[in-house]
Amino acid sequence: MAQPEERAGAKQKKQFEPNNTLLISPSFTAQFPFGKMRDRFGYNNQVSLGLFYKLKKNWLIGGEGGFLFGNKVKEGYVTNYISTTQGQFISQDNRLLNVTPQERGFNIYFKFGKVIPFSEKYPDAGLLFITGFGFLQHKIALDARENLLPQLSKTYRKGYDRLCNGPAISQLIGGIFMERKKLYSFYGGFQVDVAFTQNRRAFDFFEQRKLDEKRVDLFLGVKLGWILPIYLQASEKEYYYY
Repeated sequence: MAQPEERAGAKQKKQFEPNNTLLISPSFTAQFPFGKMRDRFGYNNQVSLGLFYKLKKNWLIGGEGGFLFGNKVKEGYVTNYISTTQGQFISQDNRLLNVTPQERGFNIYFKFGKVIPFSEKYPDAGLLFITGFGFLQHKIALDARENLLPQLSKTYRKGYDRLCNGPAISQLIGGIFMERKKLYSFYGGFQVDVAFTQNRRAFDFFEQRKLDEKRVDLFLGVKLGWILPIYLQASEKEYYYY
């Protein structure tokens, strides 16, 4: 640091250094399916919550869990044997009811990554790389009241939902920006998820057999997350410029 006599006419500026930081991050991802996933579902959304620990060297380690949901189900025909030609269901009191199949699922990952700053003056802004290893599950959701549609009770709908799960990997490439002592800290980028899944139901009512084929489910997504940083130590230094 400059001596007092050297400070005359100099401008004082505070600059931050990387330090240990706890990051709490809710996020949203718009996902597009590929592989076997595209045969079953269309576009879906994902909301997630992550908890990360950022080290002084800008390494990240933590975990994240999310829920998948979507409205476009391409295999909605699985209930054709118990519905009318218009896709309606006959209730206990002889009414015609609609049950719209939907996509539901979740994932959970252990993740680690790295922040590569653009400049020493901005140690918390730069390129972001995150890799995750975990578990993913999805199914066809058929929400119905059992007293009205016993053919879609919680027990019977398992024969139609094609529940699949298995190990998964995730890769995010994007950017990150964190503003000290302010709330506009965020990150975003492109995320690819690959899951190696298999049907977990003992019997599929539509196919009249157990579905035991191996699946590779792919997701390409655009992700945006907000960050609540909790700095665990002071990290300011004073610099004088002439």
